Amino acid sequence: MAAGAAPRPTVLGVSWEATGMLSRLDARTLRPVGRRLDIGRPPTGLVARSPDGHTAVFGHGSVAELRFVDLRTMHASGRLRIAGTGSILEGIWPVPNRLVALRAGSDPAVVIVDPRARRVLGRTPLDGEAFGAIATKGRLVTLLAPKRAIGPAKLAVTGPDGSVGVVALPGVEAGFTPPRNEQDTGRQASPAVAVSPTGARAAVVTPETLLVVDLDRLEVRQRHHSRAPARVGKLIEGWGRSATWLRGDTIAVSGWRYSVKGERVIRSTTGVELVDLASGRARALDPTATSAARAGDTLLTFGGTALRGYSLAGTLRFELLRARDTGYIQTAGRFVYVGGENSTRFVVVDARAGRVLGTARTASPTIVLGDR
Repeated sequence: MAAGAAPRPTVLGVSWEATGMLSRLDARTLRPVGRRLDIGRPPTGLVARSPDGHTAVFGHGSVAELRFVDLRTMHASGRLRIAGTGSILEGIWPVPNRLVALRAGSDPAVVIVDPRARRVLGRTPLDGEAFGAIATKGRLVTLLAPKRAIGPAKLAVTGPDGSVGVVALPGVEAGFTPPRNEQDTGRQASPAVAVSPTGARAAVVTPETLLVVDLDRLEVRQRHHSRAPARVGKLIEGWGRSATWLRGDTIAVSGWRYSVKGERVIRSTTGVELVDLASGRARALDPTATSAARAGDTLLTFGGTALRGYSLAGTLRFELLRARDTGYIQTAGRFVYVGGENSTRFVVVDARAGRVLGTARTASPTIVLGDR
């Protein structure tokens, strides 16, 4: 590197070889930079980072265990096994001596951990099945559904001290009904949950209902019924929605649905819409896209006819990779990785500049975890 030249940016990532190798990666090439650390077999995921960003804690998909890693030296700094079944999905680390995490599974619970002493301080059981969780500023928001059934949904809101409050979601159903026999089809209802950047509000979206929840008071503050219901006589076997909070009262919503006719499974997507929470009105943004995500101040739509980048107000900023497969992306700060070939080939995009930087190839499937 020439004297005075700025260091090349890096991202945190895992290369899945026979085991997971965690390291810093060159942001443009995804080549490892510095020491690599074995974090175990998949599935292993990032649960939370310490307040100073120096330590990361990982969960394992088949056991309730936390693994701590010093990101400055890329050395393992301890493990903690959590009693009970299930896996640690998501967490918040609000202060140095308190980590709050969700243990999913047949008996989900919120677990409070002292990450310095590596010991469990307490746990609160959750009633139902955890259907995803969102970690935001000082809060962990979990969608709860009935076990092995589709029925009334609730939000469990966990504060930085580990306290849990629950709010019912009127008109919202969630869950999964397993098939009764080999000829039957399982049914799924998966609402979207998005949390505002301040952590004060949540939006819950189904095909027919839009709710806005005050997370401080645990109250539903707004309810809209402007979503179009399924046509009478058309059997919907399953549906799902995803939502991303942009700014103010605006969220981006995408979704899918499937039905079964004989031996055919018919799956379709809804495109990406911008929804105004105050009025409940929606406008189409990218009808061809299957998903949306944020990369800094850029809203990305992908999986359709191109990778498109918009301002948070919905103004088109760029359109790239037209007529190419953009169905799977990963983001880290301003960098966007459009994956292919089992996550070993990536088109690297700078969302801030709105341009393609090049192509990265990796020897093994690679997952990008963030830019810190």
